[in-house]
Amino acid sequence: MPENRPRTIETDVLIIGGGVTGAGLARDLALRGVACVLAEKRDLNAGASGGNHGLLHSGARYAASDREAARECALEGELLKRLAPRCVEDTGGLFVAAPGDDEAYIADFPDMCARSGITARPLSVKEALDMEPALSKDIVAAYRVADAAVDPFMLTLDNVNQAGEFGLILLTNAELSALDIAGGAAVSAELMDAATGQTISVRAKQVVNAAGAWAAKVAALAGIHIDLVYSKGTLI
Repeated sequence: MPENRPRTIETDVLIIGGGVTGAGLARDLALRGVACVLAEKRDLNAGASGGNHGLLHSGARYAASDREAARECALEGELLKRLAPRCVEDTGGLFVAAPGDDEAYIADFPDMCARSGITARPLSVKEALDMEPALSKDIVAAYRVADAAVDPFMLTLDNVNQAGEFGLILLTNAELSALDIAGGAAVSAELMDAATGQTISVRAKQVVNAAGAWAAKVAALAGIHIDLVYSKGTLI
C-alpha cells in the first residue's frame, strides 16, 4: 500500500465550502490576485447549492417584510444577469392576487417594490392569463417582476474554472478535520482526502467559513458556537 504522507499547502486564503458562496468568493479573490484554496468535503454544490429551486428572486417577495433583503435580491439579480448571462434564464415572474386577498396590500405592492428599487409592472387580468393560461380565471390583479431562473451548477463551475485560470487550488472530497488556532485566528487546517486517506495541511493567512448549513460544525473546530435555524423552502 502507498505510504500515507501528509502534504502541505501554503496560501493566502483557505475557503471551506464548495457551494455558490465559496466558489464565488474564490473567483473574486483570484481575480484580485489573492492566492486561495477552495476545500469541499464532497463535490461542488453537493449541499444546498445543488438542491435549491433555482429561482433568482427579483426581491418582490420581501418588499413588504424585509426591505433590505428585497434590495439585496434586486442587486444580486442584476449582477448575475450581467456577469453570468449564460447561467440565467430571464423568465420574468408574476405576482397575482385572488379574491379575498388584502386589497390594501395589492394596491401598495408596486410602491413597496419601488422603495427597494424593484420594478413591478401592473398587468390586466387578461394579460396575465395570456402569459400564463394555467392561472386561475378568478385572479383580480397581477404584477410582472424581474424574477429569473439560475443554473447553480453552471454558475459554480464557471466561477471555479475562471478562478483556476488565476491559480485557485481546488480540493474536493477533502473534509476539514482540524483547525489550528493561534492568537485568536485560524492559521492552518487539516483536511482528510476521502479517496486516499491522506492528510492535507493548509497554512493560510485567512480561513473563510463558507460551509452554509454546516457552518456551525466548521466554527466548532475553532471553538466558536453559532446558533443556526434551518428552514427548508418549498415552491409549487
